[in-house]
Amino acid sequence: MKLEHLYELIDEIRLHELALANMYNQFAKSHPDYTQFWSKLADEESRHAKLIESLGRHYRNGHIDLSEFKLNLQAIKTSITHLEKQTQASKNGNLSLLNSLSIALDIEKSMIDKKFFAIFDLDGAKQAQIRSGLEKETLKHRHKLENLFSKLNNTGL
Repeated sequence: MKLEHLYELIDEIRLHELALANMYNQFAKSHPDYTQFWSKLADEESRHAKLIESLGRHYRNGHIDLSEFKLNLQAIKTSITHLEKQTQASKNGNLSLLNSLSIALDIEKSMIDKKFFAIFDLDGAKQAQIRSGLEKETLKHRHKLENLFSKLNNTGL
């Protein structure tokens, strides 16, 4: 892959995190009883975007490498479009809380399954901690979403 495409891929990953944060912020507005839950996820996704931006700078400066990866630029762009559509659907009042949880859970699971952050081949201790933190927080998001979904699904909401 050409260098400029790698830069674009890193930026699309960052934009994906921002789109996810935006969707979670909208879910917070659409489901006021769960504002704190969604807002916390949104804040963490915004922080992820900043960390990815930092990793991108490290890559451009030659401090880290990119590993073999299976992420596809078009797939990330398609996912961002999906996030934007779900954000709009929520804004229009078309998503129940369970729908919102299901959508968020599918996205977080997909990011884990596709090893979204494995693109960064990090040997340095600080950079390795960044990637590890991104992966751990994504797993935490999945668990939080699963727990709330299960709780609400069992109560019939």
